[in-house]
Amino acid sequence: MDNIQKKGYVLEFGHLSRDKGTDTLLEVAKKMPNTEFVFIGYGPSADKMKDIPNVKYLGFKTEEELYRIIAEAAISVCPSEWYENCPYSVMESVLLGTPVVGSKMGGIPELIEPGKTGELFEAGNVEELMKAIKKVLQTQDVLERYTKNCSQVNYETTESYYIKLMKIYRGEKNAEQVSS
Repeated sequence: MDNIQKKGYVLEFGHLSRDKGTDTLLEVAKKMPNTEFVFIGYGPSADKMKDIPNVKYLGFKTEEELYRIIAEAAISVCPSEWYENCPYSVMESVLLGTPVVGSKMGGIPELIEPGKTGELFEAGNVEELMKAIKKVLQTQDVLERYTKNCSQVNYETTESYYIKLMKIYRGEKNAEQVSS
């Protein structure tokens, strides 16, 4: 998506529930009243957003509308408190140029480079999550650097993984050095 202007809000999207860390992020929103928090998706935590003035719940979105909202976010948060293997929301965010603050759970840390494309925090820890969000938002320079770094990320594709795997099976040297 070209010519996207960042709009300064913090975004969480997907299933909105306690096990996904939404309730923890809502606690952070209460402690950061001057920061806008946007939530997209569905789930039981959506009902808890009504009385928090700096929280916007946009419901369920798909395709271009969802991608635009992700790309316009200052940061995306994946606050999951359960072991996710490879959350697509993290990859979507980074590939759309949006840094991610994610919990140190499951496969999330493998998708975020702390200090480069986002930050990590201890799952369920409100203070650590707030600190990580503030670190990314603290200055325009940090946010711009993280955003630029996201544009240089290439995740493994099924094709590149297959090529690497086949080289290993064939016993070829330098199997891990495959160009995408």
